[in-house]
Amino acid sequence: MDLDHWIRRRIRMCYWRQWRKPRTKVRSLMKLGVSERLAIACGITSKGPCRSSKTKGINIALGTNYLASQGLVSLRDIWINIHYGR
Repeated sequence: MDLDHWIRRRIRMCYWRQWRKPRTKVRSLMKLGVSERLAIACGITSKGPCRSSKTKGINIALGTNYLASQGLVSLRDIWINIHYGR
């Protein structure tokens, strides 16, 4: 579902903006399981938050499972429950 993808990307952008400084970005990515090399490459990029939210390192750190553990629900799952009663 495209809306789910868009919401997850926007949330990743919010995390990226919240971390602000490159050092904080690198430390946060490494804390969430990204390798040091990839975290540094993502952290020091000059890309904006929208483009950065699509990179491999951020998608590994702030993946679907992590966002679900933080309380994000999938609209697709809700839609299936409503229409099919699973």
